[in-house]
Amino acid sequence: MKLTKRQKVFIENMLDVYAEIQEPIHYSWLAEKLGLSKYTAYDMLCLLEEKGYVESTYETGKTGPGRASVLFQPTQKTRETFARLSGGEAATWEEAKERVVASIAAGKFEDAELAKEILVQMNGGLDDVFYCSQVISDLVVRLRARGRHRLVDYYASIMLALLERANIRDLRLLPGFLLGLAADEQDAVELTEPLLRKIRTYEILLDRMDKAGRKRLGNMLSSIIGPLRNE
Repeated sequence: MKLTKRQKVFIENMLDVYAEIQEPIHYSWLAEKLGLSKYTAYDMLCLLEEKGYVESTYETGKTGPGRASVLFQPTQKTRETFARLSGGEAATWEEAKERVVASIAAGKFEDAELAKEILVQMNGGLDDVFYCSQVISDLVVRLRARGRHRLVDYYASIMLALLERANIRDLRLLPGFLLGLAADEQDAVELTEPLLRKIRTYEILLDRMDKAGRKRLGNMLSSIIGPLRNE
């Protein structure tokens, strides 16, 4: 695959992060290291976990009760892949990185689709509120495609009332509720899983969103849900 200069630098930065990891990391640490938004870093780590390159663990608060933090660490598959792409021991770390980049560019990384998707992630930049609104918009498109107009019409007013309050509990319920309305027993797992991953990211972003952000999100979602009435 042809790599741009920016993509090569991004891969090199990811390799530097890999070399630096000595213990499980939080997605916000990765975001800071790579200059990504937090949701992009989290999506990337979830994608790598699905492919077996990282594994997640949970760490509860060390100073008292609270929500557990999800942490990620490289797997043996990652270490083996790095060794293969770098061609074994190198004289310097810089030489090892050059070998890995060259191997990826030459198509020697077996999961080419994963590489492409990760490189697309580097162009992220949507803010948290807009990302969350896009998740809901995707679910609404799915509902419309399934022809669930009567169900949507029935529940639209209820959803709008919840959005007007813009509290975190109601906003957390919305994507799962919409996915349930759009669900079909014939749905393929490979089509549903990406949506579930986006919903998990939505929940994490919502948890750290301030009151003003939740209000802005509620207003954006109202503009998405509102037209569903009387469809």
